Amino acid sequence: MANWVTTCLVLVSAYIVAALLETASLLQFTGHLQGQRLCEYYGFAACACLALVVGARAWPRLGQWRRGLGLAAFGFAVAHTLLAYEHVFGGRLEGIEFLPDTERWATWVGLAALLLLVPLALTSSNFWVRRLGRRRWGRLHRLVFPAALLAVGHALWLGASGVGGQLLVVALAVAALVARLRPTVPLPGERHAEH
Repeated sequence: MANWVTTCLVLVSAYIVAALLETASLLQFTGHLQGQRLCEYYGFAACACLALVVGARAWPRLGQWRRGLGLAAFGFAVAHTLLAYEHVFGGRLEGIEFLPDTERWATWVGLAALLLLVPLALTSSNFWVRRLGRRRWGRLHRLVFPAALLAVGHALWLGASGVGGQLLVVALAVAALVARLRPTVPLPGERHAEH
C-alpha cells in the first residue's frame, strides 16, 4: 500500500478516535471537568501513538503505519496541550506559575516533549527524506525516543489520574521499550544497517 494511503488511513482513524473520546467525555462529564478529562484522553492517545511509533521498528507490520501514527501522536499532543491551556490554566500561560512546583515541572516536561515532536511532524514526508538525506533525516527522527520518554514522564508525573491511567502509561512504555530492544527488522526499502 502506498505510504500516503496508509498515512491518510491512520489520520482518519485518529480523527474517529478523537470523536469517540470527545463523545465519551461528553456523556460522562459536563462543563470544565469534561474539558479536563478530554485533555487527559488526548494525552493518553498521544502516548499510545508514540509507543506504536517507537515499537514499529521491531514490529514490521506496524512499519508502514509509522508516519501516520507519528502525525496522529503530534495531533493528539497538540489537542492535549490546547485543552490543558484552556481548561487547566484558564487560557492564560501565567496559570503555570500558580501550580505547585512538582506540577509546574511536569508541565514543562510535557511541553518539551511536544516541542521535540514539532520538527518530526514538519519533516514527516518523502520530500524531507530526500531533502535531508536518509541518514540525517533518520538522526533527526530519533528525537522520537526522548520525546516519548518525556511524554511518559509527564503522564506519570502529572497527567495519569488514578492507578488505571498510570498502569496504562507504564504498560505502553514497557511495550515500546521491549519492542525497541528487540533486534530491528528492516522496513521495506531499507537496508538493515540503518537505524
